Amino acid sequence: MSMIRKDLTFASGQDSCAAWFYPAAADEGARPVIVMAHGLTGTRRDGLGPFADRFAAAGIAALVFDYRGFGDSTGEPDLFEPSRQLEDWRAAIAFARSLPDIDAGRLATFGSSLGGGNALAAAAEDPKVAAVISQVPFLDRDSQTYGKPRHAMEQMKAAAFM
Repeated sequence: MSMIRKDLTFASGQDSCAAWFYPAAADEGARPVIVMAHGLTGTRRDGLGPFADRFAAAGIAALVFDYRGFGDSTGEPDLFEPSRQLEDWRAAIAFARSLPDIDAGRLATFGSSLGGGNALAAAAEDPKVAAVISQVPFLDRDSQTYGKPRHAMEQMKAAAFM
């Protein structure tokens, strides 16, 4: 059921974010839009297309983007900085609102894992965001053990003995 999507880019900082835009398959007039991105280092090619297809088929336009430095976006390759990703969300939201036939007052965010946390954070700082879909959100990066090698090793050893 693939909808026709358009390859677009928008500016974020000194770089550009690559995006797919799925126009809403509905009657004429301004349509709602959902801005979507993956978590951590994922890209729009990592399973977001089928979601965007379904939204577009239901009459909701979708903008799916890659963070700077990931996928087809420009910028320092593989540079993961949460604050930069939130800047990219702000830029994506502003860009989506500027598209033709979009009702800027009916914009939602969508993300999974770290993208789910980012979708919530972007919406929390923008009172004009109408809704959020946050799948299994990763909310507290600093309290996770992945950044603490000693704890991660202890957990792996414990799991081996279960």
